[in-house]
Amino acid sequence: MKTGIYLLIFIAWLAIGCSDFLKEESSDEIRPSTLTDLEQLLLGDGYEDAYNFYYCTEIFTDNIKSNGAKSTDMQTAHDKDKWKFIWDENMFTESGSGYDAAFWQGLYEGILGCNLVLDNLDQKDGEHKLRESLRGEALTLRAWYYLHLVNFFGIAYNQGNPDTNLGVPLKLNSTVTGEFFPRNTVREVYSRIEQDLLEGNRLLTEYDYDRDYFRMGHLAAKAILSRLYLYMEEWDKALEYADAVLAQKSDLLDLNTLKWQGLLASGSAGCVYLTTSPDEIIWGRQQPKAFTKGIGIGTPFSVSNELWSTYENGSYTNYTARKTHDIRSFMYFSWSQDISALLSGGELGCRDGISKAKDDFGGYQGIRTAELYLNRAEVYARKYLAEGNESYRQAALADLNELRRHRFNKAFPYEDADITDGQELLDFCLAERRRELCGETNHRWCDLRRLGITVTHILEENGETEYKKDMSHYCLPIPEKILDYNPLLEQNK
Repeated sequence: MKTGIYLLIFIAWLAIGCSDFLKEESSDEIRPSTLTDLEQLLLGDGYEDAYNFYYCTEIFTDNIKSNGAKSTDMQTAHDKDKWKFIWDENMFTESGSGYDAAFWQGLYEGILGCNLVLDNLDQKDGEHKLRESLRGEALTLRAWYYLHLVNFFGIAYNQGNPDTNLGVPLKLNSTVTGEFFPRNTVREVYSRIEQDLLEGNRLLTEYDYDRDYFRMGHLAAKAILSRLYLYMEEWDKALEYADAVLAQKSDLLDLNTLKWQGLLASGSAGCVYLTTSPDEIIWGRQQPKAFTKGIGIGTPFSVSNELWSTYENGSYTNYTARKTHDIRSFMYFSWSQDISALLSGGELGCRDGISKAKDDFGGYQGIRTAELYLNRAEVYARKYLAEGNESYRQAALADLNELRRHRFNKAFPYEDADITDGQELLDFCLAERRRELCGETNHRWCDLRRLGITVTHILEENGETEYKKDMSHYCLPIPEKILDYNPLLEQNK
């Protein structure tokens, strides 16, 4: 429920927001009377589903390529997204592609919803178990939003100095004061995320309330902790929480059980976010569509050849001949026909974008058990590289092969990966992470930055122009409209 009052107080509360047309109102005017009312407030305003801020960084990564605008219908989409594709500092200015609420406003709206619930829990009548469970849920969800925000606008935790690198403002209550908030450091934001997740996990574990996977539960809190510690390079803690999740939920969906459909179907009859068979979903929600579908001539930006070529026997020709080994090469993507590519010697099938649920255009996003297998495998691979302990090598390969057996075509014998060199094992693990988690909850964006990879983009616009970006110290510019509203915010250089 996006109440009128809620919308009226948002920018005033934020004092780091971005609107000149919303007047200031007190959050006291929102008066839920029971815990059940607060639960509905969290479901309606804490879970922010108006913007897809989980797929939005894909265009900055090596998973996307430029095709140019092949029709006047596609020109608008091309002109809007090209600023992001070339990492132009004007991407969020009026002289560039304009304001995009997905990168700042949407996440802070969700944080406000969480804060409203947290500020009112102790004053409302209701069951103690529900109260503490809602507290844990709101803390976990708020931490989740801040994890994305600090990785949008702050340098990766392991790059440079998190004590001096600027992150995002921390606003931890719903009180409207008119005060402007400066940016906290990356370490301060990470410390708050960790604190909220640890408490959220404790509460959700102790007061385990019946909820479906559309809501944050204790397994989601543990999974996010594993991701957080992976980014912080606290390997043992990343391993601890991956183990904690997989000890209770280790299922993986066998892609062989899904129906293969024709080219114009979006991916398949279902995929890893198939709600009727949620084998590996820990948490997931439907988000707005995130990319443009082709209309017979391809889209301005689509899945890069570099990505899809990493899947074994993953070409469109192999798919139509049923010779694909890695089923993800088809089922993880939304397809259309590209006649112009066919006429120029390419393939008819064009991967418009990454899509892991039927007809969702990249909209369904979440947390899956596959991520925990990959987190754990990466930690073991790094430990093997550092210490040479054979048990770490075997543990990393066990997780990787378990995942791959659920992804490969059973019409062909699967051969276990068996890698003895430590660096090769780590590289294989990171490549598998890319293949599995592409297009989901900003994984590739965060991985490129923490791994310090340089990305090359070639913009197709009146010829080809090459752009390169060292992702190790790259973060997004704060939107112009946000800076205009809050004079205390310092722009990224």
